[in-house]
Amino acid sequence: MALDADGRVTALGSFTLVADLSCYSRAEAEKLGASIRQSDTIQGQITPRWATTVVCGFLDDTAAACWQYSPADGTFVKVGQWVT
Repeated sequence: MALDADGRVTALGSFTLVADLSCYSRAEAEKLGASIRQSDTIQGQITPRWATTVVCGFLDDTAAACWQYSPADGTFVKVGQWVT
């Protein structure tokens, strides 16, 4: 779950383990996305769309997903995923 500044709660995803979440600026998420694209062992991408926080977390042992706050929608939307 993500908690917006106004108190709204957004469900991000279903986690099979304890949620392991990390927050990134757009620039940091773009760097992470570039690393994923260059990797020979990681499949996926991250494509931030706004200048807002990106939240990434492992859904299980090998799959992760990222969400970013959409100012237009007023909620978090999925902007990437990867598998290790």
